[in-house]
Amino acid sequence: MFRVSLLAIAAIWSTAALAAPVAGTATLAAPAEAASVTGEAGVWRCTGTSCTGPANTVTSIAVAACTVVADKAGRVTAFTAGDTSFGEAELTRCNRHKK
Repeated sequence: MFRVSLLAIAAIWSTAALAAPVAGTATLAAPAEAASVTGEAGVWRCTGTSCTGPANTVTSIAVAACTVVADKAGRVTAFTAGDTSFGEAELTRCNRHKK
């Protein structure tokens, strides 16, 4: 039973570590439409075509953050969450509300 508890604690800890916020960057196609963008993870600050804020290395969560930036600041051409950079598929999902 003790062993099962340790495994459960380890699983919870590793899941929490994966969901921890990391530094995110977004490069916009044009100057930002907003100076700041508030998403679920916190506030993104934008200057010119560059935005920085909290992101996540879990792809689905990072895409959600990227989508908020795209919706409020403008089309995103590059996005990183920590050491993870988005490819074309993730950027397409990120910009899905932009024409």
